[in-house]
Amino acid sequence: MEKRGFTLTELLLVVFILGILILIGVPAFRNYQPGMHLSGALRELISDLRYAQQLAVTEQVDHGVRLLAGDDKYQIIEYAPEGEEILQEKSFPSEVSFHQIDGLTDSQAVFNPYGALTSEAGSVTLINSRNETAAIDIRPSGFVKITE
Repeated sequence: MEKRGFTLTELLLVVFILGILILIGVPAFRNYQPGMHLSGALRELISDLRYAQQLAVTEQVDHGVRLLAGDDKYQIIEYAPEGEEILQEKSFPSEVSFHQIDGLTDSQAVFNPYGALTSEAGSVTLINSRNETAAIDIRPSGFVKITE
């Protein structure tokens, strides 16, 4: 009668090979993390800018995003006639921060009920821990896009 199964040597060889693959994979994954955090933060900021724009159009009240560069966070705000109300506040991951904010009055992108900016165009540049940058361009018409 023949027994089927793995010998201890075969199991140790498989564990050894898996260990080598993990040792190679972890540093490679960590190398991509700062770029993934930057891309995620950038896309979330764009999404929230578009969300504020959509709120302005649907509620017919100015809405916007206030960029708090010193704290590496931003707020989604409703600018109602009775006063402003902070709807949400979001922070960037620790590896991502504001690098530069150009053209936006008081570091705010405020959208009117037509979806256009109430001030001039601007751009926002984010930077990660590896000094990689990514930028968002905000046009007077309210068009928001990633720039290279």
